[in-house]
Formats: sequence, C-alpha cells, structure tokens
Amino acid sequence: MDLALSTSYFAGRRLTPAQMAAAVVRLGLRRVELGYLTRETELEGWADALAAHGLVAGSVHAYCPAPVSDPHPGPESWSLADPDPRGRAAARAATLRSLDAARRFGARVVVMHGGRVALRRPRLLLGSAPYRSELSRAYAFLGRPDPALVEAERGFRQAAAGRWLDALADSLARLLPRFEEAGVALAFENLPGIEAFPDPAELAHLRRAFPSPALAAWYDVGHGERKARVGDWPVAETLAQTLPFTVGAHLHDVSGLEDDHRAPGQGAVAWDDLLPLLRKPGLLRVLEPAPDVPFAELPPAIAFLRDLIG
Repeated sequence: MDLALSTSYFAGRRLTPAQMAAAVVRLGLRRVELGYLTRETELEGWADALAAHGLVAGSVHAYCPAPVSDPHPGPESWSLADPDPRGRAAARAATLRSLDAARRFGARVVVMHGGRVALRRPRLLLGSAPYRSELSRAYAFLGRPDPALVEAERGFRQAAAGRWLDALADSLARLLPRFEEAGVALAFENLPGIEAFPDPAELAHLRRAFPSPALAAWYDVGHGERKARVGDWPVAETLAQTLPFTVGAHLHDVSGLEDDHRAPGQGAVAWDDLLPLLRKPGLLRVLEPAPDVPFAELPPAIAFLRDLIG
C-alpha cells in the first residue's frame, strides 16, 4: 500500500526540504503531499530533495506555493466560490499557481478547500441575522446530535448557498479546461462545519454539471468524523454521493469531539466503515497528522493503516 506524508506535519520545525524528505524516508514512505505552507522559495529545494531521496509528490494542497509576501498562508486565503468576482479572480490565479506546481512535480491532484457559506437566520420580524453553527456546542451539551437543530441549520445553509454554487460553477468553467489539459484533478476536500462548501450533494451536482475527470472529491477522514458526530453528513451518506469520483484521502484520527489530526489508531474513528474508500484502486492515501503529534507515533500509525487496508 502506497502512503504519503503531508509536509504540513513539519510546520513550525524550520526544516529544509532535504531534512523533511529525509524524515519521510526514515518512515519507510516514498510519497509526499506538498502542503499549503510550502513557500515559493522552497520549490527548488523540494525538486532537489525529491530527486535525491527517490520520492514522489502525488498531490499538492492549494494554495501551493505560498507567496513569500503572505505572513499567514492558508488553504482558505481565497475561495473559488467567493460571490465577489474580485475574490474569485484572486482564487483562480492562486489555483493556477498550484496547478503549475503540480505539473512541475508530476502530482496527480490539487487538493482544494472550497470555502464557507455565510449563514443567516431569519428574524421574527423582517430580514435575517448572521448565524454561526451551534451543532458542536449542542453535541457537547447533549452528548448526541440535536436533530431539530440539524434540520434548522441545513435550512439556513440551503437558503444561503445558491450564490456560492453559482460562483463556484463560474470558476470551474474557467479552470477545468486547464486542469484537463494538464491531466491533473482539482479535488474538493470535505471540511468540518455545516458552513463548509461545497457539501457532498453540491459537489455531486457540480460533477454532473461538469462531467470531467478533472473535477474530483477528496475525503478527509477526521473532518468526516467530526461532521458525522454532530449530525452533519454521516459518513455513509458522504461516500454515497462522492465515492465514485474521490481520488484521495487525508488520514488522521479524532480524539474527543473536535481534536482531529491525531495519529491513526489513536482516536475514535470507525476505520472499518471506511474500507470501501480506503481500498479503492488508485486512491492517493495521505497521512496528515498535526505538527504536535510525536514522530514516534507515526511508525505505529503507518503499521496500523497498512494492516487495516492490506
């Protein structure tokens, strides 16, 4: 089983690409995902390090490379679903830089965060007010999902999401021909929170509107667990919508309600339920632990995943 390590694991360690690549080799791995913290100035170093250690970059996590001028780079610095045309234009430009990085390193996939819908709750009188999801707080209080709250929040989201859906369709119409030409997939990751966009049904809708192998899904195990736990998109429903065009997965565990990016096998994820995904032929499997996970926990996590997936 091929397994990659996300370079985001090394955040804050001030390591060179050569040092990060050497650590990947010590784990017995041969693949990496270049994370969104990869700087423009590191690309040459990564090219040398991958060649020197015989490593492959299977995926690039947008937005990569991060501009040197950005002091706080992140995967949601821009959104391809931004209703503001200026914001979408900036997101498209950054996405094309990520595509250039994927082509340079021979990566098959650019992993993308779609953004977040701005929810609004109707007022008793006229208009509406900004709203932030209460699903996690309700779960922490009740010890279970609150079905009435889930239904209400899904209604808020459905009422607000149309603008984001139209905006993302506009971005895809402009970008997918470039990805198709490059033979690279643009894969949207499932994110925690009911505001996360696109949700599995919206992504499946877009895939029908743009029936291109360049438009794909990316399943994040920890994010999926967090969403399912509070009643927002159970795992089986997510996979029913997106498994046929899912090209990769981030693998990490969840401790407690929201403490994700733990080492696989060290949390409460029901891994056996994910075997139809994890054993999918050609799937890119990327270990994505948080930087505070001790390095010593990674070899047992890799062994756990190899025993699980076969």
